[in-house]
Amino acid sequence: MAAYKYQLVSTSNMKLEKDGIVSINQPPIKSCPSAGECKAYCYACVGQQAMGNAKAFRLRAFELFKTDPKKFEEIAAYEIHRSGRRIIRWHDSGDIMNLSYLKMMASIANRYPEIQFYTYTKSIRIILKFGWENLPANLKLIQSYGGKDDHLIDTKKPFARIFLDKESIPKGFTDCSNSDYEAATSAKKIAIVVHGHRKKNFKPKE
Repeated sequence: MAAYKYQLVSTSNMKLEKDGIVSINQPPIKSCPSAGECKAYCYACVGQQAMGNAKAFRLRAFELFKTDPKKFEEIAAYEIHRSGRRIIRWHDSGDIMNLSYLKMMASIANRYPEIQFYTYTKSIRIILKFGWENLPANLKLIQSYGGKDDHLIDTKKPFARIFLDKESIPKGFTDCSNSDYEAATSAKKIAIVVHGHRKKNFKPKE
């Protein structure tokens, strides 16, 4: 592929990088149609995630998909192949913005059946429109509480909850606060301990 101005695959998340995982991202909130209470404690809205090049890359990715989704798909597929990684996370920032975007994610997963793709998402309505049964086996969608679609979450399928601290995590959950490997591969009930500057904004469910 000829030189281009986009960089969709990111290696800047140290939690992911230590497990050999890279990510493709979108801007927080702007690409999150079902964002709800999570906006108050979204870590991607503060710190390094919200500054300089990171913010610019995400905004550029957003505009590229909006204006030329086919080009976005081709660049993403090219960068994924070039990365040589075997686990790809969609969105350590952002979410599935619409049905066309989820179709694109599925298309890329079908291109590379040897790669495990996964994402945390609050876009449950979009998943239901697409159909769980239509997802490629190597694309794992982890339903994430804290959005407008919480009532649509199917707990028989992978899901994640945010907790204030490790002591609050119930039995049966896999703590993926420090590593995403099990979330990407085997875990069904995933726990994440809230962190960062916005921890004070998190209100645990009663």
